Amino acid sequence: MAEIFKPYRQESKTTWGVYLDEKTPIFQEQIQLGAILRIADATEKIAGNYDALIRDRDFYKGLYNDQRNEIHLLLHRIAGLKGYIKRMKK
Repeated sequence: MAEIFKPYRQESKTTWGVYLDEKTPIFQEQIQLGAILRIADATEKIAGNYDALIRDRDFYKGLYNDQRNEIHLLLHRIAGLKGYIKRMKK
């Protein structure tokens, strides 16, 4: 009798029950292992999305800090020019 490869991950997605022919049934522990593998795949996908979200946050936080520093510099420059104009008027 030839051995047939049965992936746990695929078997956990299918409906299962009693086998009435000569095929070897998949045991509950194997189905549970397949379900755990699918949960692991989903968790890895979620972690990838979370990493992308963290990268985006850091990027926009850097832009925010750069803009805030530039605004502070420009406000300081404006204040200096107003003082210079005031001295020129006298």
